[in-house]
Amino acid sequence: MMTRYIQVPLSDQRYRQLKAWANRRQLEIGEAVAEYLVENPPDSQEWLIPPSEEDARLEAEKQAYLHLYPQLKEQFWGKHVAIYQGQLVDHDTDYAALFERIDDRFPDEFVWLTQVADKPMETISFRSPRFVEETT
Repeated sequence: MMTRYIQVPLSDQRYRQLKAWANRRQLEIGEAVAEYLVENPPDSQEWLIPPSEEDARLEAEKQAYLHLYPQLKEQFWGKHVAIYQGQLVDHDTDYAALFERIDDRFPDEFVWLTQVADKPMETISFRSPRFVEETT
């Protein structure tokens, strides 16, 4: 049996979620994803990934950010902010510096990180992700 390796680009946030999910199963990320795909083969062109407890936390932090947005826009327009458990916990003009501090303070926890802009939520359009098989 031949083993094939694939590369899947992930955002930092999605990577941390996937890493936490794999850690709870005491598996490496690649092993956890492969195991999931073997146990849950897609039966159509669309793959459905079950919602996780992380989704509820994400939605709660998003709602908190939207609630805080008018105040954040007044005080922190153009800066990056971090929302955790419904509260502003940090801010910075440098996203990387903020991310490092938040990652140190809240490892394996979801924290809403965003730049305060003219609109609370930007609309982003992107194509569906596809797995690409790498040939050697």
